[in-house]
Amino acid sequence: MRRYLFIVLIAALSSAVIADTRVSAARAQRIISINLCLDALLLKLVEPERINSLYYLSANPQFSSVAEEARGFYLNRGLAEDIVPRNPDLILAGEYTSADLKTLLKRLGLRVETLSLPTTLNETASHIRQFGFLTDNSAAAEKMAQALEQKLQQLDDAQKKLKPVPAFWYSSNGVVIGGDTLENELMTRAGFHNLALDKNIIGFKQLDLEELLLAQPQALIVEASDVQAFSLAQEYTRHPALPKHLRIIRLPNTLSCVAPVASDAIENLMQQRQQLP
Repeated sequence: MRRYLFIVLIAALSSAVIADTRVSAARAQRIISINLCLDALLLKLVEPERINSLYYLSANPQFSSVAEEARGFYLNRGLAEDIVPRNPDLILAGEYTSADLKTLLKRLGLRVETLSLPTTLNETASHIRQFGFLTDNSAAAEKMAQALEQKLQQLDDAQKKLKPVPAFWYSSNGVVIGGDTLENELMTRAGFHNLALDKNIIGFKQLDLEELLLAQPQALIVEASDVQAFSLAQEYTRHPALPKHLRIIRLPNTLSCVAPVASDAIENLMQQRQQLP
């Protein structure tokens, strides 16, 4: 309760400044993001001088594909104490950002826009366009969205000519990724057969090394967040029990936020798939 009152007090002290800068039709010049995935799009599509603050996790390379760039900005922890004194004219939030925080900020007259993250690759292009509209950078967003759609078409065209390669998408703590996920869609459209589907795995599930070997995958796909961090996925990829012919495909970017890296991930996965027999 004391913490909440403290937040309200800070907000009240800042309200006089905010009153003169309520939302207008003008292009936002002090944009704050309180969502890791929106940070990466912000850095790719919006001029640096218009970025006021990013979410602190964006500076962590285990979670972020833009960690080095993010360190050059003020990092917030998604708290009113961080946000209100900086007098933003646009706050970008995710659908799971604290509802109480978003309500408080709106009551203070701040512009808060909530963007839901895409759940499919086709939705990703629409997500990028919506982001461009909200930040008044539609031209740059349209260019990124069209590039992604072209990559998806190339992916689908190439997939028709390839025999699916049995594989697992392998992540931290020995978890494999199954159906109803972006990762499954990406690997399936890139010409892989997701062995997790044979085990009726939906979402994420831990898989013992013995079970993995019995499934006889020809490839393991590991993304950047697991390459950089200590994890069972990395330990298993170096296990002497793995057959020598097993191909380890390491994607250079983390896909925890797919929109900013989707095009690059598709290109990388296509190239590595085409090198397989």
